[in-house]
Amino acid sequence: MTWQSPSTPPKPYDRVWLKTSTGRETTGYVNSAGDWVFNCKRIAAEKPTVIGWRA
Repeated sequence: MTWQSPSTPPKPYDRVWLKTSTGRETTGYVNSAGDWVFNCKRIAAEKPTVIGWRA
């Protein structure tokens, strides 16, 4: 599966792999407000931006 642009997010609450601006990957989802949520608290604490996602 290829990486998708974060400007075309997946359906809300679908768990996907995220590539972050810090070069790390983790699972996450888009909440109902349209915000990205990281499932890894350690990565979320760094407050990175999402640069890509894949199912």
